[in-house]
Amino acid sequence: MHGRHREREAIARLLADARGGRSGALVLRGEAGIGKSALLRHAAESAAAPEPMRVLTCAGVESEVEHAFSGLLGLLRPVLHHLDALRGVQAEALRGALGLTDSAAPDFPVSDFPVSDFLVSAAVLTLLAEAAANRPLLVVVDDVQWLDHASAAALLFAARRLADEPLAMLLAVREPEPLPVNTAGLTELVLHGLPPEDAAPLLEEHGWTLPARQRDALFTATGGNPLALIELARLDDPDRAVPDLAMTGTLPVSTRVRAAFLRQVEALSADGRAALLVASAEETGDAGTVLGAAARLGLPADALGPAERSGLVRLNGIRVGFRHPLIRSAVYADAPFDHRRAAHLAIAAHLSATGRDDQAIWHRAVATTAPDEKIATALEHSADAVRRRGGAAAAISVLRHAARLSESPADRRQRTVTAAFVALDAGRPGLARTLVDQVMAEPVPAVTLAQLNGIIELYDGDPAIAYSHLMRCAELMASTEPEEAAWTLLLAAGSALHAGDMEASLLATRRITDLDCSPATLRAAEGLLGGFEGVVTGAELWELPGAMPRGRGGGDERQWMWATVIGWMGPDDHQALRLVEATGRRVRAEGSAALLTEVLFYHADIEFRLGRWAEGTAHAEEGLRFSYETGQRGWTANFLAQSARFAAVRGEAAACRRYARRALEIAFPLRERVAAATATGALGLLALGEGASAEAFAELTRLFERGSPQSNDFVALAMLPDLVEAAVHAGTPEPARLIVEAMAPRTAGVRGPVALSRSHLSHAMLSDDAHAESHYRSALASGGLDQRLFDRARTELLYGEWLHRNHRGSEARAMLRAASETFEALGAEPWARRALARFRAAGGARPRPGRAVAALLSPQELEVSRLAARGLSNREIGDRMHLSPRTVGSHLYRTFPKLGISTRAELRDLDLD
Repeated sequence: MHGRHREREAIARLLADARGGRSGALVLRGEAGIGKSALLRHAAESAAAPEPMRVLTCAGVESEVEHAFSGLLGLLRPVLHHLDALRGVQAEALRGALGLTDSAAPDFPVSDFPVSDFLVSAAVLTLLAEAAANRPLLVVVDDVQWLDHASAAALLFAARRLADEPLAMLLAVREPEPLPVNTAGLTELVLHGLPPEDAAPLLEEHGWTLPARQRDALFTATGGNPLALIELARLDDPDRAVPDLAMTGTLPVSTRVRAAFLRQVEALSADGRAALLVASAEETGDAGTVLGAAARLGLPADALGPAERSGLVRLNGIRVGFRHPLIRSAVYADAPFDHRRAAHLAIAAHLSATGRDDQAIWHRAVATTAPDEKIATALEHSADAVRRRGGAAAAISVLRHAARLSESPADRRQRTVTAAFVALDAGRPGLARTLVDQVMAEPVPAVTLAQLNGIIELYDGDPAIAYSHLMRCAELMASTEPEEAAWTLLLAAGSALHAGDMEASLLATRRITDLDCSPATLRAAEGLLGGFEGVVTGAELWELPGAMPRGRGGGDERQWMWATVIGWMGPDDHQALRLVEATGRRVRAEGSAALLTEVLFYHADIEFRLGRWAEGTAHAEEGLRFSYETGQRGWTANFLAQSARFAAVRGEAAACRRYARRALEIAFPLRERVAAATATGALGLLALGEGASAEAFAELTRLFERGSPQSNDFVALAMLPDLVEAAVHAGTPEPARLIVEAMAPRTAGVRGPVALSRSHLSHAMLSDDAHAESHYRSALASGGLDQRLFDRARTELLYGEWLHRNHRGSEARAMLRAASETFEALGAEPWARRALARFRAAGGARPRPGRAVAALLSPQELEVSRLAARGLSNREIGDRMHLSPRTVGSHLYRTFPKLGISTRAELRDLDLD
């Protein structure tokens, strides 16, 4: 069961009281499909453990509501053998009521309550108490509103008079149905719709994983009603629901849901139902429009009156609102098409007459059954506004509807292709693929097909195939649209990288420099080619987005993506982080799901390097949810691999293996080599941290084997020192030496401080003692590890171990202490244990957090910590730094774990200068 925490807790207390000998009754109230029956089932299952209770159940049946005591008979049948324990008059009354004897219950008149009913009710109470005497009892009654009056009265009589018996009663009542008896005086819980965080797993369980905006729209349209959500998911295809929601504001409603919400509607007159249909077809709830359209259909001015009096709708002068959004959808879905068409045409006529042609066109489009180019054109022109209002899913639906109404094949094709591009920008490659398939047999320009197929494959297919399509597209664009060709080549370069082909990636990037592009775009290409060295300066990177021409979409997201990719490749990770944060803000504001997914990948990767693992893990998890919702399987594999790597460095073995296995399952069929290599590298890191060096070497070797599905030079180069460390610790350095030599030609073009540090570290571990130290020192001094705290601590650990082996205890302790401090602050537990053990072996006591730990803090966190160490209160710190005391407290809350402390007093012992 999803959510319902409050209700489940109330049921748990009720059962616990019954097991403890305290009686109680609880009434659950709510609309059809809200989850009352599911809670009753949950209660019955809970009653089975830990101490099994006896459970009696029944449910009201509408067709049997006139059959007196029919509900009671079904409920009590399993315990009727206790009748012999009742007093004679009660037992006889109950037997007569249930039809178990030929004699009727005694008929002694008393006041206004028939003795027969009183005796039956008293007998029910006594019988339930007897049944609970030796074993706690749970009585569960569903659909009380459809119980026959006699059964309901007897049960409510008993519920109000429960004493100290081990007995619980749980009654479910549907609203707004009339009740056969009054439940006043009993404890009640009113159930509302599920919140999005609980409804989302319910949809996912039934195969629907949707983007947040589209999912929220469905929740609004269903009121979070679980039955409606489940019935929607049984449509099998979310794209069958979205068009109705986009065009009419209603959802396709199953017969089951429709029947649950139409009972009161069916009681209305024909005019009342027609007026209600107009209200359901008018999506804004404007009372003037609804009443004006109703008048055009010849309906009386008060036609909505009966619906208002019955509580189906509310009118407050200017607005018409349905009691529940599902009533609106049910009314709309239940009406014949010709009635719906008439309602929409009447609404359109009223809107046009009042100068609102832009709104009228929607209603004409819904009512139109034949091609109409005028309406199709108007719909196409409204797509951008629709996207801003209702998101990409709504815009795609409008464009598809425009395509269906197109009079010429060319217009239909063009609008379908436009819808496919919107789907790609929204990160929905599966829908884009469907749309492309619809026009494949028609004469679509080669450049358009190449672009569509390339991006589809990039998100949800084979990156090598994506590269082929995108390169073809870029060449077809090169002479006429050089800037668009440059962007396409950037996508091609990324595709080749993920396919594990570094040469193809460089080829695509170099091709940009041959295009007749703006100086800024050509400079960006130079930045990509020399990214590891930081050829483009920091100032240039921030100026680049403003200097580059705008893309087809008109926004600046693409320009910021150029800067982000160059920064991600470069040596300054702090600058890369600021860039990716700036880009993320712009992409989120624009709502481009496809670009946001890629931004989250860079964001998580940069934060891994910087040791901001909590933030990086959060971004990887967000990216994973986002890619899964939008069907971008390639990115899903990459985020799973990133999550495996975060788990590996923390020593979370089970999580690492689970993430890596799922990443590889997706990556192998797609030939997604970055994801496969990262996941495999995570398994290698995990084994290395656990001290399983031979296993680590076996895993990491796969990254360097040509033809291996896990091979990827880009990832392999970053993990070359890990491979060497695993081989050396396993006592088999020669295979690693051969791999380092074989990689030398491939690393020749990869320069920069980070690459230099890795090279020195690898050679340090493979060198003899006469040459190792100079490599260790060079690795630490090159600048490549200044911002990458985990890599620096790993180097300090290895160097410290080397110093200890060479009997240089004081120097070894300094290195091992620094490594231990950083590992503890990062939460790299396996490495922290190893560093601490080596530190103690070298004669050191447990180190205290110090300078290396302070490097993990942001500038503001560091300043707050310094002031707190001097004894200033949160308010005093806030006054100095222009922060609220609450913000100061939040900074300290985040800082303490990074510093490995738990109190303010411990700040005084740290070196924070």
